Amino acid sequence: MNIENIISVFCRLSDADEETSVKFRFLCESAMKYVSSHIRPDADVCGSNSKLEFAAAALAYYRFVLWFSSENRQDITIGEISVRSSSQKIDYALKICEQAFGDIADIFDNGYFIFEGI
Repeated sequence: MNIENIISVFCRLSDADEETSVKFRFLCESAMKYVSSHIRPDADVCGSNSKLEFAAAALAYYRFVLWFSSENRQDITIGEISVRSSSQKIDYALKICEQAFGDIADIFDNGYFIFEGI
């Protein structure tokens, strides 16, 4: 995986400028390490680099949204209708992340262990 590719995708997802991307590079690096450390040892990653990089960028974006969700809350309440923009962004980021990790499920070890009966 290439950290610059991950940062580039992160910037597109988050609509971040260059200054912001430099400030949050650690999120991309951390996400890259997480994805790298969970690749199954027997997995054939040939041709999967772009999917792995997108998964790392999606994870970094999700963490980025969580980071700002507590600071920039813009809740609107009109009568009985309440809209929380930060929760909508979190849901959106989570869906992107889940989709990206679904795309690498065949080579990714998520750490879950399942007992099955025969």
